[in-house]
Amino acid sequence: MRLFVFLIIIFGLTACNINRPCDEPTKFPVNTGFYNYNAEILSDTLMENLTLYGIGKEDSLLYQGIDTTQVNYRLNPFADSTKVVILAFSKADTLTFIYNRHLELVSPECSFAMFFDIHTIQTTSNFIDSLSLLDNTLNADTKEHLRIFVR
Repeated sequence: MRLFVFLIIIFGLTACNINRPCDEPTKFPVNTGFYNYNAEILSDTLMENLTLYGIGKEDSLLYQGIDTTQVNYRLNPFADSTKVVILAFSKADTLTFIYNRHLELVSPECSFAMFFDIHTIQTTSNFIDSLSLLDNTLNADTKEHLRIFVR
């Protein structure tokens, strides 16, 4: 009887320690789309030969010479601001994100993740006309956080 109880306890404890895969997202990029107004109609814009990198990370290009209507990139989890350079139309613009960040437990399987709440986005305006922040909280639920309107 004692052996039976001992085996049940051992099997019960080991069942709790099974490595389960993480099914939740733990990284939340800024999903960004490019747009313009053409005759008062909003349309997405193909950015030709676009290059994107973070300031201080010039040797780690996130995108280089691509044609796209949208990009995504992550904010720095170790600072309260991130600067991103976008090169397009033979011009460069810089986006400066200012945000709060907080660490949250996603699940026991996925561990912790850094969550961001964007307060301000500053930009230069060489080819960027304006910005529209659709959702200031970075999470997996939002398909597009930021719209960049180009000239």
